[in-house]
Amino acid sequence: MDFKKIENIFLLAFVFLNVYLLVGYINRTGMQYANSPSEQINIIRDMRDIGIQIPGNLSDEKLNVYYMQANSNNLIQDNINSLENQAGSVTSDGTLYTSILSEPIEIEGDPSEGVTDQQLAKLQSFVNSSSILFGDQYEFLRYDNEENRFIFSQIVNDRPVGDGTSEISFYYGRSDGNIISYQQTYAGPMQQQGDSVEVISAKEAVEFLFQSNELSSNAVVSTPILTYQRTLALEDLSIYGPAWLVPITESNESRVLRVNAKDRTMITDPAESNEVTPEPAVDAEDEPDEEEDIEPDQG
Repeated sequence: MDFKKIENIFLLAFVFLNVYLLVGYINRTGMQYANSPSEQINIIRDMRDIGIQIPGNLSDEKLNVYYMQANSNNLIQDNINSLENQAGSVTSDGTLYTSILSEPIEIEGDPSEGVTDQQLAKLQSFVNSSSILFGDQYEFLRYDNEENRFIFSQIVNDRPVGDGTSEISFYYGRSDGNIISYQQTYAGPMQQQGDSVEVISAKEAVEFLFQSNELSSNAVVSTPILTYQRTLALEDLSIYGPAWLVPITESNESRVLRVNAKDRTMITDPAESNEVTPEPAVDAEDEPDEEEDIEPDQG
């Protein structure tokens, strides 16, 4: 028996086996690399290469968030008589209150050039006063350059309701720098539903917008905000789920993109966002129509 020949055969077999295992390992490593942070960095780099401006502090942390339930209510309608220093009207369904202030709120500086701490402190003080219903539940969300309004949102589980169904909009007058009116919606108290769910990170939300061709070159992306969005509206209750709100500026025009933070899908249909369309701010010289449902000045 030629033991030397047998030894060589076994040696070649082991060599081929090791080569096979090495190739398999390299292929698996390549697949993992495709989903590694390095690829994410490359996506961000590609965005910057075509002129898209992205915040440098985009978080890649994946948070756990609960779905929330809000029961239908008439809390605005039932409490508007307690408001002071204003006259206002509420829509027939009781969900939107529009106020005309008896004393304007004077704002120093132009918020379109950047909202200042002084402006926010003044408005937050008003929100927390007896002139606003449930004001202690609202915090500043963003400034809407297109509508010239400061938006304060109801905070639920440390997250703002960002779809317009529970917010206060203060309308800024560019001509005089005063705020003479506001609108309010209020979803009411909310309760957690089921177990928490893991959501995509802020970085993943921006990358998804880029990969979905939602961002043009030279777009300016502001810091994404993890918000609650109404996902189901029934007669007796509404369900709110997590959504990334991403403010975008393109060609000096501002808009907001929304990404479902659980399913990584675009929220594009206005009916899905359930956002209340703001009415034009009331001019100081305009008098309320006698046929409107106006509450008397409580101040």
